[in-house]
Amino acid sequence: MGALIGGLNRRMKWDKMTLIAAGLLFVEVLAGVVWGIQRGLSSLFAKEILMITSYTQIGMVTSIFGITKSITNLGMGALSDRVGRKPIIVVGGIVSALGGMVIASADHFAGMLLGTALIGLGGGSTFVGIMVAMTEVIPSRIGLAMGLFQLAAYGGSTLGTSLAGYLAVSQGLRQPFTVLMVISAVGAVASFLFVPETGGLQEEGARPGKRVGVTFYVEKLWPMYFAGFSSKIMDSLVISFLPLYLTGLGMDIGRVTAVMSAFTLSWALLQPLTGHTSDRLGRKRIIVVGLAGSVISVVSFTLTGDFTILVACSLLLGVEAALFYTPLVAMVSDIAPSELEGTLIGSYRFFRDMGYFVGPLLLGALADSMGLTTAFYTTSLVLLAATFSIQIFAKETVGVANA
Repeated sequence: MGALIGGLNRRMKWDKMTLIAAGLLFVEVLAGVVWGIQRGLSSLFAKEILMITSYTQIGMVTSIFGITKSITNLGMGALSDRVGRKPIIVVGGIVSALGGMVIASADHFAGMLLGTALIGLGGGSTFVGIMVAMTEVIPSRIGLAMGLFQLAAYGGSTLGTSLAGYLAVSQGLRQPFTVLMVISAVGAVASFLFVPETGGLQEEGARPGKRVGVTFYVEKLWPMYFAGFSSKIMDSLVISFLPLYLTGLGMDIGRVTAVMSAFTLSWALLQPLTGHTSDRLGRKRIIVVGLAGSVISVVSFTLTGDFTILVACSLLLGVEAALFYTPLVAMVSDIAPSELEGTLIGSYRFFRDMGYFVGPLLLGALADSMGLTTAFYTTSLVLLAATFSIQIFAKETVGVANA
């Protein structure tokens, strides 16, 4: 009888966790759509609507997104350990909606930067809140939890980029940012009404860890920080400069967004698989393969002007990104004790998203002075350095995850 009751209790708990995870992932899809609209059209909006011609200035749009998102990740990750995950998620949706409203009405570059900063603040808040909540809902399979999170984020981003391209062609470049505002508001309401607080869901002792200072863990995490940073250098290349490179080849907005959507599509679809695989086989080897492959794939964009081949290159780069992106954050979660999980995941996201700040400025300056293809070669070198940092300095953590 006791065994039967215990089994029923476990089943009820599992059903509850599944419903909570579904709610979190729904809100994350909406946040991903918002992100996809922003990342898909920001550089083209700056060029076509605001008449900005400098690659460095255009890069500043992604850069301001990166610095605000980075700081928010760090602050909101730590704050979520104190006030809970839900308030962080709700506030993020509200702030992103304000950002969309500002950009949709912007007539000057300063308005574009302000709106982008608000989207960075809101996105950082929503993403870190949901990411930490997912590890609490599925604590025994961190890789799978992160894979589902990334599927929602990048699946939503793929939808957002495709939607943005359609709206831009049919109704102009301002309309997608109005839609961004509405979707963000819907996400805020949905998270307030349907997403419960997840802090404290893990059973006591489920994720044991010594109560030591944050610095102790940061010293272990720096290879992951650098690899994450390099991934956003790559992503900022795709967001800021790949669209400009493709339009320079004579492609229209529809084809440009198709190439970009191919990247996020394969990235999104494979992340649950790569996360789950890393739970079983380990994180490190998968990360190294993904980083090493991306070194070559980034350069491949500069070797062809054929639309079909460029779509294939984009799909392949998304596959490689899936190999390292989810296992990296799973590595961080493996190491982090439950009482510091929000803080340490936030710190990882801070250093990772600093690539969004440094990348566009660095790559934009190189493109202005040495040509746009130089940005692709530089990104490849950064990814190569990240490959060696993981291979040489990172230790396998999957045993920690399964302990």
